[in-house]
Amino acid sequence: MSILNGPRLNFWGGIRTDVSLPNNSPTIPFNGNKQWPLFDLTTSTLAPGAQPYTDDQLNSMINAPAGNYYTAGGWNHYGQHVVDLQNALISSQGSPGNISTTGDQVGQPVYLLGSVDPVSGQAPVSGPMMVDLDPSATTTTQIFVGGLQIGSNDNIQLLIRCNAVCSSFDVTGRVLEPAKMDAPGSFHASGTFQLTFPLSSIVSWNPNSSGLKAIIQAPGATGIVLRFVMFEMCPQMTTAQLDADYAAGKYTPNPSIGRVIGTLAPAFAGEPLSCQPGRQLINAATNNAAYATLGNNGLLSLDMVNVIPKQTFRAVRDDITSPIGPNANYGPVTISAGAAPLITLNPTASPLVNYYVYGGIVDVALTTSQQQAVRTTPLAINAPGQVAGTQLQATESTYRVYADQRNVYLEDYPNGLTITLQVRYLGGPVPGATTIGLAASAPGVYEQKQYTDFLNFPPSLTVNAGQQTVSFPVTLTSGSAAQAGFVALTYTANGVDNGAFFTNFRKYAQTDFGIARGSVITWQQVYPNVLRFHYLAFPAMSRYVPLNQPDAIMGAKNAILARTSDAYKGTTLFMPVVRSMSPAQRALLRAYLTGSPWQPPQ
Repeated sequence: MSILNGPRLNFWGGIRTDVSLPNNSPTIPFNGNKQWPLFDLTTSTLAPGAQPYTDDQLNSMINAPAGNYYTAGGWNHYGQHVVDLQNALISSQGSPGNISTTGDQVGQPVYLLGSVDPVSGQAPVSGPMMVDLDPSATTTTQIFVGGLQIGSNDNIQLLIRCNAVCSSFDVTGRVLEPAKMDAPGSFHASGTFQLTFPLSSIVSWNPNSSGLKAIIQAPGATGIVLRFVMFEMCPQMTTAQLDADYAAGKYTPNPSIGRVIGTLAPAFAGEPLSCQPGRQLINAATNNAAYATLGNNGLLSLDMVNVIPKQTFRAVRDDITSPIGPNANYGPVTISAGAAPLITLNPTASPLVNYYVYGGIVDVALTTSQQQAVRTTPLAINAPGQVAGTQLQATESTYRVYADQRNVYLEDYPNGLTITLQVRYLGGPVPGATTIGLAASAPGVYEQKQYTDFLNFPPSLTVNAGQQTVSFPVTLTSGSAAQAGFVALTYTANGVDNGAFFTNFRKYAQTDFGIARGSVITWQQVYPNVLRFHYLAFPAMSRYVPLNQPDAIMGAKNAILARTSDAYKGTTLFMPVVRSMSPAQRALLRAYLTGSPWQPPQ
């Protein structure tokens, strides 16, 4: 399990996510109605009642102050969805049990990169992009990435070019206090992301670096894995600051800013590419998790970056690069296997007090008898005290289900797809026949059957004794072509909810928009069916090309045709970056731009 039992480079710093918010809800407060329908997020169009209003009227409604919480459209209307690390520096390096705060890579900056243009080969012009598969949900977040760099541009230590996407995990409690602040409720939460870059994606690296050499040339390594956690996130501007900015006509982006803690390590065959490896321990108070594995060297390595919450949010809102500080002090923290204590850690001493310096990972040397206890009994993390009315009691989910398929756009699988689940019992094969229950539900606000009922899948699966994987097909139901929506499939082993996993799916509608085949598409057809939603929900796009002006759209025809084409799919340059335009909408836009007779896609 690479970040747990392989050589590591750990880093910490700040992070910004400049997302636009109006598409996070289909409604806004307006004219005494707290849930006035504005958008249909399943089809990326305006709600019928909003269509008669002008664009200026709707923008004013979106930007209207909403009392003591930002605007009707949320805390950021002008974001470009770019994610960037802020002064994230490598803080330690080494091998499990021998991690040092000195080394040849300590102090080097870490950057996530945008994509190289897949057609022109031009270097990245922007960064990674944050995208919600279901914009109304909190658990479907993705980050599209084009690579990674260690070292400044004049002293590059490692350069990776690779289009990859990571998804959010453990989106749950990470900060206990205050109960409320001038921010969305997610200021309490964390989000964990994991990326795996194949060794073939390395463009250059410093062969004289022992820290890099240990990872890249690790025996059996197939790539480099990056696990990073963001937390203590809040909008940069307060409600009063944002309202004043909009009132002055500035319309400044208001990104979410916070902390990041990360680890780089070798990736090995058979490991999960996009979710955390190891045995999962769930904190009963916060629902956040730790992950653990027992190495062949007798070390139990635990990713504890999230399992102990931070007591209070940082004191200075916009200070995201000063030392993060310790997590909550519940007293001595005991890690145990069954009834056998393995070690007790002092919360005021390393590695807990400065956990972020070490990527939140703790290595524990075990005796032979302790190793046997770990192999055969559930793990636990406990402490005696209370903080903000919570206790630290994290116990292992005896069964754990996970997969690399977290967020799926069904347009990429017109003939269906196969989901492969990894199933573990105490980190190993299941000891007996194990039932995996499958259940569908809405990930966000679109709960009606018409938005969720479009998949064929088995109601349950059986994993036989000694097995660790099971696969099953997912296909579209007959007659669902016109449906659009979102659904999450949850997989639970033997009814153990704590170890469950889910995959999110988005389905776009196949439609001809009521336009006769062979028609020449007009502005009056393409604007309401394709562009108007994007003009209103993502006005930052119009700072490059005004989406409500036909002359401007035609003037940018070649760039729009390129960036909405399949060649850019999977890159940070694909338009729109939020993946909200269906294949039918892209086809309608292409027909308009090229003057081609309308032929809706099948």
